[in-house]
Amino acid sequence: MSKIPSKQFLLLPILFIFSITTTFAEEINKNPHKQTDSKNVIIELNEPEAPLDLKWLVQEATEHNPEIIAAQKRLNAAKAKITQAKSLDDPSIRAGSYDMSNSPININGQTEMLQQRYSVSQKIPFPGKLRLKGEVAVEEANITEREWQSKIQEIIALIKSTFYELHYINNAIDITEENRDLLRKFTKIAATKYSVGKTTQRDVLAAQVELSTLANNMIVLNKEKESLIARLNTLLDRPTQTPLGKPRPFKKHILNLTIKELEDIAIKNRPELKKYDHAIKREEATLKLSKKDYYYADFEPMVEYMQEDKRSDTWASAFTINVPWFWPKNRSKVKESKEELNAVKSDYRFANNKTLFEVKDYLIKVQSSESTINLYKTGVIPQAEQSLKAARIGYEADRIDFLALIDSQRILLNSRLLYYRALTDFEQNLANLEKAVGMQLTQ
Repeated sequence: MSKIPSKQFLLLPILFIFSITTTFAEEINKNPHKQTDSKNVIIELNEPEAPLDLKWLVQEATEHNPEIIAAQKRLNAAKAKITQAKSLDDPSIRAGSYDMSNSPININGQTEMLQQRYSVSQKIPFPGKLRLKGEVAVEEANITEREWQSKIQEIIALIKSTFYELHYINNAIDITEENRDLLRKFTKIAATKYSVGKTTQRDVLAAQVELSTLANNMIVLNKEKESLIARLNTLLDRPTQTPLGKPRPFKKHILNLTIKELEDIAIKNRPELKKYDHAIKREEATLKLSKKDYYYADFEPMVEYMQEDKRSDTWASAFTINVPWFWPKNRSKVKESKEELNAVKSDYRFANNKTLFEVKDYLIKVQSSESTINLYKTGVIPQAEQSLKAARIGYEADRIDFLALIDSQRILLNSRLLYYRALTDFEQNLANLEKAVGMQLTQ
């Protein structure tokens, strides 16, 4: 008679765990969200009505990301400098008076000794200098444009990586919740067996520990989900707490390009490499300009008009040149330009080597992830499902113990999570590979 009350007492923790986990699951699934977009249209962001679309994220980030906007503004500023560089310096206008008497003060009122002078002068660079200054400014604008393009690709890669990570977290939450439901069924089986004396208390406690572990995993996964949503909102220049829907399911992309084809694409398209191409051209133009500054003088013609009382007006002209070779600064400027040109060429070689390494590295990671996906999809997961099914039948028939059943369930859980982890790694590495080559590789 004493066994029944004691078993009922031991079942109380299990019922308590059921209550906590059920309440926790209900809290997670509450509160569908809404968001107002830039056109004041209410968008439902709960899972069934507004799945989160990757193309929409990319478009929003391209239009609203602060870093992209800042790069665009710098490009506009660089283009505005081109006209400035090709223009002459401002002309100089001078007006003054000249007292031709020896006295600083004209005591006798001899106004005929006071002369009014007005002059205009314009500095004119040696032919070719303005053109070279314009070339330097054009290449500066081209460099800034490549930096803008590079920033766009960087932000797009971050958007894709975060989107796929959020997709993984949502699948991990769903899989964990499914396993919690399955484990609850196992727990009921264990509790039933324990109530009739067919199993030990260890099975019940093991189920309780496993349920607690999964409940903790759910807490961690939901916190990671919040962090990823905050990151996406930051990239979109929106408040971090703005709700986002569940990522739309996607079909795994296929990459059929060889390493040689990818390297050729990267050499032709990567903005960082094109940036250094323009930087080399800029430094070559700067070197030519510095040589002209050193060897050739600039001109400054002047015309002056002089007006005196009781005398005829007169005109004067002058022609001024600078002496660029007198001081060593212009010679040092030529040396500086040569060193800058050599430095940029070295920067290009480094960027080229880095690009080729990244292409190779990300391609290996893509291929490795794809192999893992195929392994789990066609082998590990089906085998784990069969193993769990057999273990459940065996446990219900008292042929295996409860720990073996839990191990089979845990193996299936880990296998499914590792499959989605590999799928996420594949898409993230593909996004980084697209950034490395400078263009989108899949549709």
